[in-house]
Amino acid sequence: MSKKTIHAKEYAQIIEMLTSERKRLGLSQVEVATALNMSQSDVSKFETQERRLDILEFKRLIDLYRVSENTKLCSQIKSFFGLNDLES
Repeated sequence: MSKKTIHAKEYAQIIEMLTSERKRLGLSQVEVATALNMSQSDVSKFETQERRLDILEFKRLIDLYRVSENTKLCSQIKSFFGLNDLES
């Protein structure tokens, strides 16, 4: 039986990066939830990997975290998706 992707090492790494970025920016889970039109509980659950972050939520999250302005995080996300050869 294969392991669900929510429990994959790569998923845990990207979620940890995003959680660290939220904290670095000084944003609370409530502020993120409000910006993404979800509950604080949903933010907590995807940060603790109890709930999967869907692709549209991910897009909104990286927009909120201004990833395009953060070269380190942008590079990590590109690496995660295998997009290192794309221009910033």
